[in-house]
Amino acid sequence: MKKLLLVNLLLIAAIAIKAQQKDFPKLTGPYFGQNSPGNIPEIFAPGIVSTENAWEAAISFSPDGKEFFFTRRENIQGNENRILHSELINGKWTVPKPPPFAKDLIEYESFISPDGKKIFYNSDRPKSDNPAAVGEIWYSEKTPGGWSEGKYLTETINKGWIMFVTASMNNNLYFTAGFNRKFGIYKSEFKDGVYQEPEFLPDEINYLRGAHPFISPDESYLIFDAQPEGMGKSQLYISFKDKNGKWMKAVKFDKSINKTFTENIPNVSPDGKYFFFHRNNDIYWVSSKIIEDLKPEE
Repeated sequence: MKKLLLVNLLLIAAIAIKAQQKDFPKLTGPYFGQNSPGNIPEIFAPGIVSTENAWEAAISFSPDGKEFFFTRRENIQGNENRILHSELINGKWTVPKPPPFAKDLIEYESFISPDGKKIFYNSDRPKSDNPAAVGEIWYSEKTPGGWSEGKYLTETINKGWIMFVTASMNNNLYFTAGFNRKFGIYKSEFKDGVYQEPEFLPDEINYLRGAHPFISPDESYLIFDAQPEGMGKSQLYISFKDKNGKWMKAVKFDKSINKTFTENIPNVSPDGKYFFFHRNNDIYWVSSKIIEDLKPEE
């Protein structure tokens, strides 16, 4: 009886997905076929990715631009976040749906590494050896058959409150965490195939106690959000490295970006052309020229 019920549920789900695909618009080309933004931020893929009644954030494209992940929760006021995934197959984008590694529980803020080999994400799934440990960082690996089952990231990093991992080209990880009562942005160097003990980034960045760090592939700049004017007033900042490889004091983006005090969770497209961020429950994008304009003269 249970087996029959499971078969029926799977059949109903398959029918629902087919119906969605039938009604889904034919979207072709890079970035869901959307017109490229200029220097003024625009909602990304309105009605498709950024929808009217839901909360969407935390986008990540694969290096070849043919896979797209983002976080959505259907109730703006809730916390039931889910990771969704769309692919460019035979020239057409598929209906966003949970990726193969996803579980039907709270999961969010996925990020594909610059080499495309791993995707990191927060998940409330329990560890197999400690069911009470939830809400930590997991990852999946790209295989010839697709994305692998989720794997628990090392306890060197999963040792306290942690969220939002991004990676550089040399596999160093940057993330938000609170270890030993020090809350802010951390880095874990990838050395000899092992993630090293996290280091708290210097005051040039952490004087703001920011969150959601996006590291550029070459680690030349870091974008993050912070709330120096009070809780609920999020704004975006950027720090560049100087010619000696030291982080410079983070500066705030201007009012074309920080317009509503809801700006957070940044990302830059793998081709370096577009800057994405969250604002007012939706995902926005803008030309990455705004980043170059903030880069200080040597």
